[in-house]
Amino acid sequence: MAESVRQRRVAHAIQKSLSMIMIREYGGTVLGGLCVQEVQVTPDLRNATAWYTLLPGSPRKFTQDKLAEELKHIRFLLSKEIRHIKFMPELHFRFDDKIEDAIRLQALLDTLSREREEGTGEEPQ
Repeated sequence: MAESVRQRRVAHAIQKSLSMIMIREYGGTVLGGLCVQEVQVTPDLRNATAWYTLLPGSPRKFTQDKLAEELKHIRFLLSKEIRHIKFMPELHFRFDDKIEDAIRLQALLDTLSREREEGTGEEPQ
């Protein structure tokens, strides 16, 4: 099912506000290294999933635990910033490993390319 205009607007507002909250409220903590990549909202606007990445070197497990600990406070801060919706969606944070997968895939492709060059002694085309 296609995402509605309303879902996209709410998701964008949540993403923008979450990013600002992370900088303003948690800038000096481990959550300050969190970058909200995408937010998806269910059609009934009751649940929102925020996909995030971390700066290199940020502890993933500790960050997940800290997010779980701060979830209610983050949702409260969001409700203060986003006033054009009747109910603030329940927040769910998920680590976005697409970037890590892309880096891993690129490394594999580079390895294959080097092996091919070494095996044939020719430049790849």
